[in-house]
Amino acid sequence: MNKLTLIFAAALLGASYAAPVRAAEMTEKEKAMTNPYPNDFGPESLPDAVLKSYPANVQAGYKKLTSPKAGCAQCHSAARPLNSRFVEPEGGIDEAKQEAALNKMKKEQPELFKDGTVWQIETKVWSRYVKRMMSKPGCNLQKADGKSIYEFLAYDSIKRKTGANAASWAAHRKGLVDQLKAKNPKRYEELKEAKDL
Repeated sequence: MNKLTLIFAAALLGASYAAPVRAAEMTEKEKAMTNPYPNDFGPESLPDAVLKSYPANVQAGYKKLTSPKAGCAQCHSAARPLNSRFVEPEGGIDEAKQEAALNKMKKEQPELFKDGTVWQIETKVWSRYVKRMMSKPGCNLQKADGKSIYEFLAYDSIKRKTGANAASWAAHRKGLVDQLKAKNPKRYEELKEAKDL
């Protein structure tokens, strides 16, 4: 082989590895934004009046969640959890209490279980989410931070998405799903097929 052929072959070989290397170099945040959820079209913060009505420990969890140097900002915007359909029944870490609260919700608010794109009500759903978030590469949250964020998400999901706020939440959430469908129909169909809207 002559020198020109070797240079050409090396260039081709380098180009064939460029795409996989770039994909591997993508940050968690870049990956998240290339695969949006309806949640990502919502606000990245809560109104001050809502936040001020929450207990101090819950407000502290919100601050950790929305911190630009920690929390969700490492992997995606705070919009993703704040506008999520996830609702964890009351009961704290006690699964039996959560099960009892879940059964009560099914009796008293059956409408919350009719549209899975608006509400996904499960025991320990936020606990699983936070643990998964903390296990991602580069996540620098400490265990106490994760607990604080979990407390906020569990409390907020009940207060803002159920009871007297259920109708306004449903309208908000349906609007986010519609935005995803209009702006990214391919992703909408993927999530619809996976029952993950």
